[in-house]
Amino acid sequence: MSSAIACRDICVVFPTGNKKERSILDKINVNFQAGKINFITGPVGAGKTTLLNILAGLTRPTSGEVIINDERVSRWTGPHRERWRRQAGIVFQHDHLLHDLTVLENIMLPLIPLGYPLSTCRRQSMEALKKVGLLHHAGSLAKSLSGGERQKTTIARAIVNQPNFIFADEPFAHLDAESSRQMMDLLHHHACQNAVVIVAAHGLNQDTLPENALCYRLQNGVLNPLSS
Repeated sequence: MSSAIACRDICVVFPTGNKKERSILDKINVNFQAGKINFITGPVGAGKTTLLNILAGLTRPTSGEVIINDERVSRWTGPHRERWRRQAGIVFQHDHLLHDLTVLENIMLPLIPLGYPLSTCRRQSMEALKKVGLLHHAGSLAKSLSGGERQKTTIARAIVNQPNFIFADEPFAHLDAESSRQMMDLLHHHACQNAVVIVAAHGLNQDTLPENALCYRLQNGVLNPLSS
C-alpha cells in the first residue's frame, strides 16, 4: 500500500496577548503522496515550520486532523505518538546536532531506541554518511563541521532508518548549488522508494526540482498548489 499523509481542516491559532489571537494555519486540506517530493514554499513567517512540526507529530494543531494511512495520528499520545514519530525522519531548520559527539555518533542516535545491535547502528549510519558524501568525517566532532557539512549530517540522520516519512525544513539553506542538487536527488530517491517526502523551503530553485515534484505555496494561513 502506498503511504500518504492527509491534512483535514488543520488550524493553528497562537495567542498574542490582550485576549487576541493570530491565525497561523487556516483550514489546511491537502493530501501528500509517496513517489514524488512535495514542496511547500512561502514567505518567512508563513507557518511552513509549524505545519511540518504538526505533520511530524512534534506539535498538535489547534483543530483538525492529520491522517496517516487512515489513522488519525495528530491526537495520539504516549507510546502511540512515539511509535508514529519513529517512522519519520526530520531535517530541522537548525541542525540540533550534539556538537561534542562525533558525526557518526550523531547519525546513530535515532537508531538506538529502536533496539538495533550496535553493529547494525554503525553500519546503517556509515551507509547514510556515504550517501551524503561525509564518510570521511565519520570520526570528526560535529562542532568542527562547516554549515553545509552540518546540513548534510542532519539529512543523513533523517534517512538513516529508511523512514516511511521524511520532513525537511530548509534542507538546502547552507548548501551550494551542486550539493543542493545532490541532496535533492537523494530525497527524490527516497520518495521513489515509497516514502512521503515533504520539503519546506523559502524559495524554489527550478533547476534542481525533479520533474514530477508537487509544489504548494503557504501564505496568509492558506496552502494552495502551484501551477506546473
